[in-house]
Amino acid sequence: MKRINHTIAFFCLLCSAFSLSAQGIEFFHGDFAEALEEAKKQEKPIFVDAYTTWCGPCKMMAKNVFTNQQVGDFFNANFVSVKIDMEQADGLSFQKTYPVTAYPTLYFIGSDGKVLKRIIGAKGTDAFINEAKSVLGKSENLEQLAKTYEKGNREPAFVYKYIRAMNMANKSNPKVVNDYLRSQSNLTDDWNRKIVFEAATNQSDTKAFELLTADREGISKLIGKEKVDNVILYACRNTAKKAVSMKSEDLLKATKKQVQTLLPERAKAFAARCDLDQASNNEDDKAYVSAANDFAKAGETETPADLRDVSFNLKEMSEKGVKGALDAALACIKVAAEKSKQSIYTLSYADLLLMKGDKKQAKIMAEKAMKLAEAEGDDAQLRVKSFMMKLS
Repeated sequence: MKRINHTIAFFCLLCSAFSLSAQGIEFFHGDFAEALEEAKKQEKPIFVDAYTTWCGPCKMMAKNVFTNQQVGDFFNANFVSVKIDMEQADGLSFQKTYPVTAYPTLYFIGSDGKVLKRIIGAKGTDAFINEAKSVLGKSENLEQLAKTYEKGNREPAFVYKYIRAMNMANKSNPKVVNDYLRSQSNLTDDWNRKIVFEAATNQSDTKAFELLTADREGISKLIGKEKVDNVILYACRNTAKKAVSMKSEDLLKATKKQVQTLLPERAKAFAARCDLDQASNNEDDKAYVSAANDFAKAGETETPADLRDVSFNLKEMSEKGVKGALDAALACIKVAAEKSKQSIYTLSYADLLLMKGDKKQAKIMAEKAMKLAEAEGDDAQLRVKSFMMKLS
């Protein structure tokens, strides 16, 4: 019974503005020139979906890949993403510099406008993320940065860029971080605060994380409170995941205590999330159901997507006869549906109600889902209509 890992998948670059409530890729609203300016501000590369409205593979990616939560978490953290209809004015202008001969064409472009990678044709979720991962180190020229570091460059602006590039490429180096931090007599200037923030991303049991929490107010003023809180939560989740994998009760308990102290409003949900991961790792169905009920009770602070993931796991368990799994699934998806204005969550709630045997309430939720789907497009409406056929 290995369940979905309930840590948010691969945030990597957390100094950019991101939202824990995001589902799928959040595409930039504006033309390519405006996206390029935004990429320069955020110091990120650009992802471009060059598509047409009639292209079947383009529609497949838009429906099944770009909406995926794992894809969204990764791309929202690491790229400025923009969709360009190649038959419209912006597309015709874009093509003068960036050739497009088939659809979709997926471009990864540096904030300087130089092409990092061009992919022709649709990709599935895993392949798409892997392609993007291969771009990140290249976008910052990680190999060259490493050579410059080895030659002795310890200027704060350079060290920040190097640490940031390593995080983007998922190749963090604690020795680089610790050596630099030990060499500094004043860690409260702007560059060093940025370095501490970037270095604290990966784990909560590190010197950088300790420095981040000690100077939390000062770093929050510079970086932003929400971003700092998100880094704290993400680092703690990573450490909790490590503790579960190592079967270290002491480390897991200490990490829960960190969240209780630093983010008390998230502590109950965090503890339940840890218990879900631990139950999954131990293949303990009873403990998983119990933790899921706790997660639902604290679900107001969590994302609809995470709640829905847990409910899916519980639905599978219920189909296998695990006692209490369906009720726990309903508890989780109910909170998700109440939090989100997207039809998929309300429809998932309706589906579980029908599975429970409550056809009347399932119909009410399906009708509510249809109202939400009307604002989302034909695919969403078709999905709801297909479910409604089960109710007739």
